[in-house]
Amino acid sequence: MLVDIVPQRGSRRGRARADASGQWPLLVVGEPGSGRTTEARRAAGPVPTVLDATAVARRGEAAWAATLGTLLEEDGPAVVVENIEFLSERLTMLLAKSLPGTRRRVVLTSTPGDHLVGMHAPLVGVCGARQELVPLRRRRHEIPRLAEEMLAETSAFGRVRLTAETLRVLAAQSWPGNLTELRRTVLGLAQIRTAGDILPSDLPASHRDRSPASPFRQAEREVIIAAIEAANGNRREAARALGVSRSTLYNRMRALRIH
Repeated sequence: MLVDIVPQRGSRRGRARADASGQWPLLVVGEPGSGRTTEARRAAGPVPTVLDATAVARRGEAAWAATLGTLLEEDGPAVVVENIEFLSERLTMLLAKSLPGTRRRVVLTSTPGDHLVGMHAPLVGVCGARQELVPLRRRRHEIPRLAEEMLAETSAFGRVRLTAETLRVLAAQSWPGNLTELRRTVLGLAQIRTAGDILPSDLPASHRDRSPASPFRQAEREVIIAAIEAANGNRREAARALGVSRSTLYNRMRALRIH
């Protein structure tokens, strides 16, 4: 039996409160693949204008800033600014100064991390509401339903089904790519099995582990990953922050399959 207790910040109830408050801009924070774009567009309303910060490298800061200025100065549909974690300090300050004066609804999306209390803190400060998307690994109870819904969207629906054991194995995975990774896996299964039951043996080798981690091992894994991320990948600093030796950290990483 797998028991997973999660906070309700990412629940529909929490989203409804944020929407009803009328507080803008809205900041949507989530890991890659967690549905940031989908949620941002849902909150923005029909036909939003999307401006992606990853395009700065291709277009240049001046051109990107000019587009931003034009959008925020004019009336129109909501604006979604994707991936603010890629904004430079200059563009961050420009956007933070422009947001309070715009007449448009604006939704920002971002990955979680220290940058939200560091370089991009000015943007967080001008947001009227913030929504945190819960990672899929903390919503394991939802994985069977989500997998079946994704399978229902494919052309194989009605000819194949996910067995109870396959759903159990899927729920046991860590899903670092969140919904995007789960959808890719389900679509792959629908392509290789044209009829009948989808068995655990049909899963990719990387997703066949039948032994879900205990809540304690899963918590330990997430603490170690968080420490490594906080240390920007420096495992010596992560070990020091955790109060263990570097060899102990490496041993636990191997045991918990942290790469």
